[in-house]
Amino acid sequence: MKSSRKNKFFLILTVFLLLGPFFAPPALAEDPSPDYSQKQNWLALAGAPDKEVDVFWVYPTVYQGKPLVAAIDDPQMRQAAMRTLTTQASVFAESANIFAPMYRQVQMAVLKMSVQDQEKYLDIGYKDIEKAFDYYLKDLNQGRPFILAGHSQGSDQLSKLIKKRLNDPDLKSKLVAAYIIGWSITRQDLESHPYLQLCASDRDTGCIITYNCVAAGKQKAAPTILPGAVVVNPLSWNLGGAAIAADQNLGAAIFADNGKTSMEPGFTGAQAVEGGLVVNPRDAAKLTSMPFGPGVYHNYDYALFYQNLKVNLERRIKAYLSRGK
Repeated sequence: MKSSRKNKFFLILTVFLLLGPFFAPPALAEDPSPDYSQKQNWLALAGAPDKEVDVFWVYPTVYQGKPLVAAIDDPQMRQAAMRTLTTQASVFAESANIFAPMYRQVQMAVLKMSVQDQEKYLDIGYKDIEKAFDYYLKDLNQGRPFILAGHSQGSDQLSKLIKKRLNDPDLKSKLVAAYIIGWSITRQDLESHPYLQLCASDRDTGCIITYNCVAAGKQKAAPTILPGAVVVNPLSWNLGGAAIAADQNLGAAIFADNGKTSMEPGFTGAQAVEGGLVVNPRDAAKLTSMPFGPGVYHNYDYALFYQNLKVNLERRIKAYLSRGK
């Protein structure tokens, strides 16, 4: 009996050792780090900046390839990332010069891993973002104030950048604002990094705007809403929890697949509730891209408040420039 149990144990152990690699996260295989002096490694590169302020844009999760980490020149990622220049980063285009690096992005499957394993993969893209930002500051910025802006995975990477780099007073003095939208800045983040501040009015500068759009009761369904998440309401531009009516919404942008765009004022109100920005679109049937399920309006974080973001950006830039005179 004892011999039989012993043999069974060694059989199980052998099978485990043989099959273990198939159940572990795939080994990391990094391509060479991008050279940001090469134009092809940028999604957008303002060749002749004609505005007083720049925006450093980091695009959201768009990669759908089979390797967990995209190659820097993956054609599907570039094509999808280009669309974010129209549907999201266009908010900044009239007021700022856009600089947007390509980066080795992870696909959504990584989000199903443990946090520890996630970070191993996400760190590849973060290295690219930090390298691109350093190149931008040294060779492209030419002393102009700048905005940091992203969405989803892009905002996650930017949140790491601001935690690591904005403790430099000289660098922070050049920041107009950081639009960390579609990801969470938490109370713990603010406590651990006291040099980070949330925007509390539409003219505050050197501060962070952050929110994640959901229907009422869907906060826990949104993987981008982390415990302790804080919210800046894009209809009031403050941290209060009051419900702001839809008549304060200057226009949501509805981008159709045929390339046409409609602007719809009063499309939704907004209220900060339990770490999420609760919205109530008057025609939710027009919002069809729901990767995290019904009621999680993640893909519309910019679109729902498109005109308010544009107007706010103009006011915030004006406030920043006036303080330098």
